[in-house]
Amino acid sequence: MGLKGFVEGGVASIVAGCSTHPLDLIKVRMQLQGEPAVQSLRPALAFHTAASHHVHLPPPRVGPVSVGLRIIQQDGAAALFSGVSATVLRQTLYSTTRMGLYDILKTKWTDPNTNNMPLMRKITAGLIAGGVGAAVGNPADVAMVRMQADGRLPRLSVAITRAWWTQLLR
Repeated sequence: MGLKGFVEGGVASIVAGCSTHPLDLIKVRMQLQGEPAVQSLRPALAFHTAASHHVHLPPPRVGPVSVGLRIIQQDGAAALFSGVSATVLRQTLYSTTRMGLYDILKTKWTDPNTNNMPLMRKITAGLIAGGVGAAVGNPADVAMVRMQADGRLPRLSVAITRAWWTQLLR
């Protein structure tokens, strides 16, 4: 594949990730429907008291079009791309690692006499490259989901979190 193919594949996956980012953001927001924006901490095995027996019905779920329109109405169209920097980082780490490692394994495991790679070696190379790529890209994936969910938080909470990270990284 060489360096040119490696870079082209990485750029293509970054463009694809950025193109589908608004749909991914809507998916994350739909998954978080009904969850409180700020979680209160409570023990996993909380005992129910007489006051906690009331029935709380979650609000009705809305579809992807409604979620997308609500995001645009509340925060503007640019909000559909909140967290896109983490998407770029994720695609850079995951896709380039996966493609580069697969190319290295393919070169190493191909029979030089027949210039052929058996199917089981191809499958093994794909599993190894995909697993290592997923492990490398996972922190950026977590950051991406957290950044996408930030739109649900009160603005003051987001500002405090960003200030905390800025101070931490100094």
